[in-house]
This record gives sequence, structure tokens and C-alpha cells, in this order.
Amino acid sequence: MPEKNERSLIEAARKGDEAALEALFDPLSRELQVYAYRMLGGFHDAEDAMQEARLKAWRSLDSYEPQAGFRAWMYRIVTNTCLDMLRTRKRRVLPQDVSGPVEPGPPSSDMSRDIPWLEPYPDALLPESAGPEAALLLRESVRLAFIRAMQVLPPRQRAALILHDVLDWSGGDVAQMLETTVPAINSAIQRAREGIARSGNAVLTDASLEEKKAEAVARFVRAWESGNLELLVSMLAEDAVMSMPPWLGWLDGREAITTALAHPQTWDGEPRPGRYRLLPMGMNGQPAALAYIRGDDGRYAPVCLTVLTLDAKGRISEMTVFVLREQVEAWGCPPALDALDVAGD
Repeated sequence: MPEKNERSLIEAARKGDEAALEALFDPLSRELQVYAYRMLGGFHDAEDAMQEARLKAWRSLDSYEPQAGFRAWMYRIVTNTCLDMLRTRKRRVLPQDVSGPVEPGPPSSDMSRDIPWLEPYPDALLPESAGPEAALLLRESVRLAFIRAMQVLPPRQRAALILHDVLDWSGGDVAQMLETTVPAINSAIQRAREGIARSGNAVLTDASLEEKKAEAVARFVRAWESGNLELLVSMLAEDAVMSMPPWLGWLDGREAITTALAHPQTWDGEPRPGRYRLLPMGMNGQPAALAYIRGDDGRYAPVCLTVLTLDAKGRISEMTVFVLREQVEAWGCPPALDALDVAGD
């Protein structure tokens, strides 16, 4: 946004022009929301943070100093909003963070809704990228493994690392946003990097995997829709893991996953064509598919979303299955599929 136009919009917003504030805020909304998601690990938490930050910006326009730039000012507001939220919330986790693997089979316990589970983020809501390399880095910076690792870091270290290493703000800019010194920020970033390295979830960019994503999700969809268990198993790495929050248990290894998938309750009866329809999509920069199950009336209702993590050979190393039917429409997906809408019926 040209500086002159930005100044005129700010002056108008200060006089109570809400449309001017929207014109300032809207071009930044997607990048700010995904930043809040990296900080908080929850899709709805990020939305809440954005609503609160927008309100704070509206109330604080008189204190805005043009020298910093409106974008930097908004990042500071969103950062402080996220830090405030994190003071009263537990970190978001996956089942592997809170329990050990279980014997293969259908879920053997009740859903644990009281645990703050990590939530996925749709690629459709990611900000636009300047080019293929920037798009690749963006997708890598929202991978489930990276978001999971972020949740382990202390909040201020988390903010410093994301702002500096992911979003490329200078140490001086980050110090201003966090109201501290450059040496303190450099120290926080170094400690955060060490923490990420210990977790084994550092951002690893592998452009060769991009070509394998479409193939993997297409085979995954075909396996579920046709009831071809052998095809699904053939896609798994030997050390693959599968989790299904909000259930605590998770499966360790291809053999355990195969046994669980072969259980009749997993497929609501024997694997068969027509029982499921899957909608391919991108989540967290990874291949994913939203499964719909056919009801007695012939319509398909959403049941779960599976995010696939691929290894260097394009095999599935992790399946994270989210049971979050209440978020389907927020992801931009239909709340149901009619039989006539689905090919093959």
C-alpha cells in the first residue's frame, strides 16, 4: 500500500471511518491470521485473536506512529494479543504428546474433549506468495510438525522465532514488537532454534515432495472410496504412525495401522465401494482429504479429516485424523454431499 494512501486511510479511520480501517486491515488479514495460528496452534483461536486485534487497533489508532508502518504496528498488536491468550491457555498437543501407543483396533476409550488438541489450518486461507519458492517456504512453515514444535517453546521465544526466522523481520523490528533489546531477541531466537532442533521438527524444505503430494492424495482417496485396503496399506512407511484426536490412543507402525484399518468398526462394516466419499484438499501445506460417510438417505455427511505427512520417498509416514465436524464449513467445505453430487453414484 503506498505510504500516502496509508496515511490518508489512517486519518480517515481516526475520524471514525470504519471502511478506512477495513481497507488498512483486510490486505494483512490472511498473513496475520496464519501468524496467530502458528503462535496458538488452534484454528478458532487464531480467528479469536484476529477479532481481538482488530478491536484493539480500532481503539488505539490515536497512538499509532507512522514511522513504524501500519503492518509492523498490526504485527505488534497481534503478537501481544497472542501472548495474552497464551498466559491463560495450555499448549495444544497431539495424542503422541500425552500418551503412549495403543493396541490396534477401534478407539477403546471416550473422546478427550478437555484436552487442547492441535487443529489443522486450510491452505485455501493462506496468504498469497510472491513466487514458487516463497509458496514452498510458506507451506513448510505451517506443517503440523512445525506447529506442534512451536507449542513446546515458551511464548516469547515462539514469537521471536516466527517473526525472525519465518517472517524475516529484523532483530531490531522484533525487539520493538516485543518491547525488549536486540541482544535479548538474539538470545531468545538461539534458544528457540535449539529447542526446535531437539524436537526433531525443524522446517525442512524438499521441493521434490511437491510432485508426490497430488499422487499420494489421489491414491488415498481411491483406496477409501473403493474400499481397497491393500492399496492403502501399500502407501504406508514401515514406521508410520496414526493418531485420531480427540482420542488419546495412537498407532505405532504399519502393522498396527493395518490391523486397525482392517477392523470392521473402522469402516462401519467390511470395506466396500460407495460407503465413503473423500474431498481432496490441502491442509497445513500437506495433502489431506475430508471423508464423508453415506447415510440411510443417500446423502454423505462429513466424518473426519486426514492430514498426510510424507517421507522423502513419498510414502505416508504419519496420518493425523481430525474429528472436527464443526469446523468443516469454516474450512470452506460443504456441510454435506448429495448422492447426485458425487461421481460414481
